Amino acid sequence: MSFASRLQARIAAHGALCVGIDPSASLLRSCGLPDTAEGALAFGERVLEAAEAKVAIVKPQSAFFERFGSLGLKALEELTALAKRQDVMVLLDGKRGDIDSTALAYAEAYFGPTTRLAVDAITTHVYLGIGALKPMFDFAVKQDRGVFVVVRSSNPEGEALQTARTRTGETVAQALCREITALNRGYTKEALGPIGAVVGATCQDAAETVEALPTSFILAPGVGAQGATMQDLRTRMPNARGRILANVSRAILANGTTVSEIRTTIKALQSQAEGL
Repeated sequence: MSFASRLQARIAAHGALCVGIDPSASLLRSCGLPDTAEGALAFGERVLEAAEAKVAIVKPQSAFFERFGSLGLKALEELTALAKRQDVMVLLDGKRGDIDSTALAYAEAYFGPTTRLAVDAITTHVYLGIGALKPMFDFAVKQDRGVFVVVRSSNPEGEALQTARTRTGETVAQALCREITALNRGYTKEALGPIGAVVGATCQDAAETVEALPTSFILAPGVGAQGATMQDLRTRMPNARGRILANVSRAILANGTTVSEIRTTIKALQSQAEGL
């Protein structure tokens, strides 16, 4: 199955919730875990146990593992392998982006047939131009994987750059929407393609941005700790039903840090996300 088909099936079966796995020092401390690679892995295992393989996708933040060096990367490898055994899709949040040769190397690192850090999709940025990522996109498509491009981020610092005007009069975000849509239509005849977009749930222009991305899954960060709600997604992304991934990371600990308490929170969030 293609990446898009697999993700559509997971969303249909388990809803729109994307569970973030962000083992920061403060989060590990709140969970009674050591601020080590072992602690980060233990937290990820706790989240997967709480999810019971009944979520569409999980999103580990690579930086929180990388800070432990090679031990952290080994922990991330073990976590992604565990998710794969449970048939849970993994979106690695690393926001990679570079020129063509290194973009391809990143793709090989996460999508290659012999990699030990195999994931279903990664996040990217396009400051060097979306064309520079074409080798990454091509490789991902060949391996039936996905790539999510940051278009409108949930952090306020990104707005000035993302809404800046190009020489054609489009904003940077609008130009990316047009280029991503063209890429997806070139890659597949399916309704949704392998190139998704990151559009923050807190963005006031989210509706028009998502409207310009009809062939993309939408990763929507900002729900929970950053202030957005599932209802905000319904309001701001009304025409994206069935292709939204409502990302919640820190707020999965809202009801406590044990497996049963995280499971309660996940189920509550899934209920709130019904119909997205």
